[in-house]
Amino acid sequence: MKGLRAKIEVLTQEEIMMIHKAALRILEQTGMSMPNRECLRRCEKVGAVVDYEKEIMRIPASVMEALLSDFKKNNPMDSDPLQREPVKGHISTQVFIVDYKTKQRRYGLADDLLKGIALVQHLDNIASCNAVCVPSDVDSRVTDLYTYLQLYKYSKKAGGTYILTPETAQYILDMADCMGRKEYYLFESVSPLRFRKEALEMGLIFADRGHGLSIAPMVMGGSTGPVTIAGVMTLLTAEILGSLFSCYALTGSFPGFYGHGSHSTDPSTLLCSFGSPNQALIGIASAQIGEFYGMYAGSNSALSDALQLDFQCGFEKASSMIFSCLAGTVSIGCQGIAGADQGFSFEQLVIDNEWLDAYRHIVSGFEVNEDTIAEELINTVGIGGNFIAEEHTVRYLRQSWWNSKLFARNDWDAWKTGGFVDLDARAHEKVEALTAGYKKMEPVIPPEKVEELEKIAEKGIMKITK
Repeated sequence: MKGLRAKIEVLTQEEIMMIHKAALRILEQTGMSMPNRECLRRCEKVGAVVDYEKEIMRIPASVMEALLSDFKKNNPMDSDPLQREPVKGHISTQVFIVDYKTKQRRYGLADDLLKGIALVQHLDNIASCNAVCVPSDVDSRVTDLYTYLQLYKYSKKAGGTYILTPETAQYILDMADCMGRKEYYLFESVSPLRFRKEALEMGLIFADRGHGLSIAPMVMGGSTGPVTIAGVMTLLTAEILGSLFSCYALTGSFPGFYGHGSHSTDPSTLLCSFGSPNQALIGIASAQIGEFYGMYAGSNSALSDALQLDFQCGFEKASSMIFSCLAGTVSIGCQGIAGADQGFSFEQLVIDNEWLDAYRHIVSGFEVNEDTIAEELINTVGIGGNFIAEEHTVRYLRQSWWNSKLFARNDWDAWKTGGFVDLDARAHEKVEALTAGYKKMEPVIPPEKVEELEKIAEKGIMKITK
């Protein structure tokens, strides 16, 4: 069978059930903080027990179980549970831009935003064109509104950025409606067990205007969650289920995806760790618990704590990604990041696009048939021969060999003759080649649509910044 099939487990079914039952009890007994009366009312309407005075909603276990059962019944996972598919990379908007070569970090600019748009159009394994940075040279009250305008004008790929306020959300959705796109708000809980007032307001705006909500709780083991990985998975599961229930209450739709951005805290620095071995364990457990609920799962794998392109960076990215994806997760952490959200690197994104292509080659497997096993050819070439000039080699070379456009496979002398050019330099050259002329990019939408979007954005910017 062509393609890669795998099964990696870290939890027994009994252990999964323990985590599940504990999460249900947490939601039923402790609940989640929800400082918005309308959100509380909608949660109460679909079965939550609400304390309006304390602004807490609790979900009876029977209500949550029934909702999960309905989802699983109406959304069967019809694919082979062991089949592993290629994954795509995405981008998380960062505050800083990092230059690996000079080891400098600076605040992102509107120019970086445009350069990122130009670059992503050429990267096949980066699925969406989210903003690479917050433009510090734009009024901080409207950076999200400004950013969506640029993305709609210049990107052929869908994408967005973090939406900051209910005020900007309305104008961003006006532009989305103009474009005929459905946008999703990251309806993110704050661990442990609470929602921000602003997030609830924006969740209502998106729900009432017919747009969507997505979730991604971010438990930090040892700080905003228990230090044990079992404790992280229990709190995480409670927050995922509570968030899915809340999305259902607000929109009438249950976005059944076991996705999150959880990590462990480094006890020596109290920093969130992107690259610890715990990340692989969290990823494997996420795949298993997601499968238990009949949901696809994602985790913040394929990340690193390294602040430069070195062995640590490659090892940490590869180890957590391979373990979690072979266990069954279908999405990874955002790419192009230097360290644990220390900034965005154009070169890192190009490199991440390349290794994602290599992973796609691996999980695609290889074809086994009478021609590919080459029995007759082997007998014909015989003892001591070679296969370089054979027609069979020409016919199958492209599909049998992954040809990297970035990673080097030269011998030492060729590397020396070429000036010892390292991966950083090759990635930089590729970035510059792919983004040449980005300052003069033409919009990818009709002029009348550009004019309409600019009017919406200008109206919002004028009102919010006056």
